[in-house]
Amino acid sequence: MRAGCLPAETPREPPNAPVRSFRFLYSHSPPVHFEISHDFDIPRDAVELAVLSPDLAERMTPRLNGIEHVEQREHALKNGVLERVWSYQANVKLPRFAERYVTREMCAWDERSTYELRNHASSWTIIPRVKPEWRKFFDASGTYELLALGEARTRRVVRGDLELRVSPLFRKVAERMIVAEVRKTFDAEAATLRDLATLG
Repeated sequence: MRAGCLPAETPREPPNAPVRSFRFLYSHSPPVHFEISHDFDIPRDAVELAVLSPDLAERMTPRLNGIEHVEQREHALKNGVLERVWSYQANVKLPRFAERYVTREMCAWDERSTYELRNHASSWTIIPRVKPEWRKFFDASGTYELLALGEARTRRVVRGDLELRVSPLFRKVAERMIVAEVRKTFDAEAATLRDLATLG
């Protein structure tokens, strides 16, 4: 099997044989929805300043198990809008059956986000760093919001939808792995935000 889960060679059919579809290999299922929230005993303004910090990615990286590095490729704050791109390179142990299909390049991705100060919220999307024609097999996007809980507390809520268009066997395993890693990443970010918001 090649990456993409289609056979490397398919049997030859007689000239007049009906065309057989391989769609069953990519059975469609609804996107996986997830929601992650963290509460801070810190005012929203202070947490928001930490979110905007150009040092956030660098300070967060040591807390990320399974991530080799995070590189901040873009950080532009203009007219109350932050455009940011973080590039991740994962270093995770794959199940044995997946090793022949998943390369190092497939474990790298860009996280693009647009944060609006007036709404205290952002939208984000994940773009795998793979061949453009392979990107159609993966979608992940969502929202990120800071909610004021009174004057001195804040709740950060991250919502997202993940969809893999691959074989059912690999999809279920991969979705669980990806959502687990996403949760770990936002846990690490929450801890880093708490540190940055209380510096000094």
